[in-house]
Order: sequence, then structure tokens, then C-alpha cells
Amino acid sequence: MKKLPIILLLLLSLIPAVCSCNKPQEKNITQSLPKAVESSDTEKDTSAKVQFEEIIPETRLSFIGVGDNIIYGTKEAKINASGTDKTYDYKPYYKGVSSIIADADISFINQETLMCGDTYSNSYYPLFNSPQQVGLDLVELGFDVVNISNNHMLDKGADGLSKTIDFWKSQDVLMIGGYENSEDYDNIRVYEKDGITIAFLSYCEMTNGLVKSSQSPIVIPYLDKDTIERQTSLANECADLVFVSVHWGDEGSFTPNQTQKDYAQLFADCGVDVILGHHPHVIQPVEYLTAKDGGTTLCVYSLGNFMAQQNRDYNMVGGIIGFDIVKKGDGKAYIENPVYTPTVFHFNSAFTDNNVYLMSDYPRELAQSHGVRGYYGSRFDYDILIGYVKNTIDSSFLPRFFTQDGTSDETNQ
Repeated sequence: MKKLPIILLLLLSLIPAVCSCNKPQEKNITQSLPKAVESSDTEKDTSAKVQFEEIIPETRLSFIGVGDNIIYGTKEAKINASGTDKTYDYKPYYKGVSSIIADADISFINQETLMCGDTYSNSYYPLFNSPQQVGLDLVELGFDVVNISNNHMLDKGADGLSKTIDFWKSQDVLMIGGYENSEDYDNIRVYEKDGITIAFLSYCEMTNGLVKSSQSPIVIPYLDKDTIERQTSLANECADLVFVSVHWGDEGSFTPNQTQKDYAQLFADCGVDVILGHHPHVIQPVEYLTAKDGGTTLCVYSLGNFMAQQNRDYNMVGGIIGFDIVKKGDGKAYIENPVYTPTVFHFNSAFTDNNVYLMSDYPRELAQSHGVRGYYGSRFDYDILIGYVKNTIDSSFLPRFFTQDGTSDETNQ
């Protein structure tokens, strides 16, 4: 056998050594790289192991609610309708807030006065009946939920209320507070939008001593503990959320009375999510109530007047409660970001120039010609209006326009 040259033998002996060192050599190189590069490679290695969380779809709706809409006259409404085929036109009254109404996914209003139709003449305080054009204009403005349960709902007897119910049922809104009979009363009104359902209940404390005819099957939804417990149970079964409209409290009082507080706690304990209060014709506090099961309820004790030609400066201050309604996937719906935006209703001494303003937009100089001052000889001062708000509504619920010292901050709107 021929012997291989020594040089060739030496080369052959090196081949296994080169192959076995390939992988360790890469590790050694990696370890010798600068620290920043080493960190980058490490991130690449670990990123492949990240478990991505499932993206849960979210539905979010905007809600606004306003208080008492009371029609005291028709003079300017007729003027505004001149040149049209309508006798009245109330939309100009709301031009200062019309975009807020229209832009909200769901808008609520308490319509304080009846709308009985042509068989009844228009009338004002103390027994109201308003042109149905008011209702038509409210619908055109964008209100979705209309409450008619209040102390004036029997101003024209059961027949007038029945005609008002018929009118609202002919409109593309959810009307609450007017019920044809007992069966209709327990037929829970549910508003649905984008897969979220809201049950709306409605109650009133009294009807100014007026009572309906015993022959009428119409139900007046008076506050009653047993009824509330029964209807809130039904409402919680058929909707994601439960909102209650309630006409209660003492007129002219910025503070809720004990009856309001007791019923508010009852609503909370029964699983109500939001309480929309009205009737005092002034604003009252907003607060969260804690239910017996630990849940929370947003309670607006009084939204004040939205529109009403009453005779005191504090009657001109109202509020728009706004918040988001949120539902994630199949989870429970909830509300967040509540804001109470104050408003001012303006009219002059001739009871014209009627307009609802955001308080942040209300011109100071216009306050000097307000009808409350010129007609009734009462005070009307812009800073006093600001004071009513700051002394009543907790700052956590107010928009940035209002500062801690109770004055307006025009740079913070």
C-alpha cells in the first residue's frame, strides 16, 4: 500500500474540526457583537413568542338629555313662519344648541306641555296646550326620546292627554310617560341603536291636583314603590341599560328634597343606570349613587328649564347632560364621561328673540336686555347665572369653561 504524503494527511485531519466548530463559532460571534445589536437580536427572538390578545369590538354612542320645554306664547313663532306654509316655526328658538341635538346618537327631552291638536285651542299658564308644530319641530331638530309625564299632563283632562299620546305615537320618536291602559303601561319602551338597547321608564310625582275620569283607561305613571320595583325588573330583563325619566321635587329649589333622595336610592337599588330628573325649573346636583349591590347610578336631580318664559333669573338656567354609552363585545353596557353643560334661555321684554344658548356662548351684554330684567323688574346678571351653576353642580361634571372661582374662562372653552 502506497503511503500518502504527510502534507495530504495533515489536510485531511482538519476537515472534521472545521464542520464541528461551525455552530459554536456563530454563537461566539454573536456574543462578541456590540451590546445594542445584541439587544436587537434578542428582541427578534422573543417577539415570535408573543401571544396577541383578541381585539374586542367596541360600540360607543353619545347621549344628551334636556329638561323642561314649556311653550308660553306663539307670537314670535308665527313671525318666524311668515312666508312658509306653516302657521308656526319653533326651530329658530333652538338654533344655539341645534347641532348638539342633531349630532348626538340619542337625544332626550321632557316636553312639559300637551299637544291636543286642532280640536283644542292653544292655551298657556296654568293649563297648557301647545301647537303640534312644536312637536314636529322637535322631531326635525333630532330628538329621539320624548317624555310627556309631568304635572301638566292632565291640563286638558284624559281626552287631551289621549290626543297628545296619539300625536306622539304618529311621530318617529320613542314617546314615554303616556300610556293608553294598564297593559300598555307595563309594555316597557326600549330604544335600540347599533346593537345597544336602553329601556326607558317614566314617572311623575303629581298632576297639580287634577285627576283623570274614572271611565278613562289611561294610566298616569305616579311614583309608586311597588310599580317601580316591578317595572325596573322587567326593564332589566329586556335591555342592556335602564334609564328613568322622573318629574319630581320642589319648584325653585336648587336642593333635592327627601322624597327625591329616597326614590333616587330606590331606583339605584333596582338597577337603574341613569336618572333624568326635571320639574323644579332650576338646576339641581348631579351625583353617582351606590346601589345595595355595589353598582352605580348616575343621578341628575334636575335638568332645569330648557325653554320657558318664567319670571326669575334662575328659571333661565338649564343643563344638557351628556355622556357616552359603551359596550365591548358581549359584555355589559355602561356609561362614561358624563358632562353637565349649562344653558341660558333668552327672551326680551316683548317676549320675542327667544333663544336657547349654551351659557359659554351667551353674550354678557345680552343679559342686560333680558325679559326677566325689563319686564319683571327682576335682577339678571351674567355672573349671577354662573354662580348658580358653580354653587349647584360639582365641578367634576362641568365643562372646562367654568373655573374653580365661579367665573367664566373664555380661553378654556
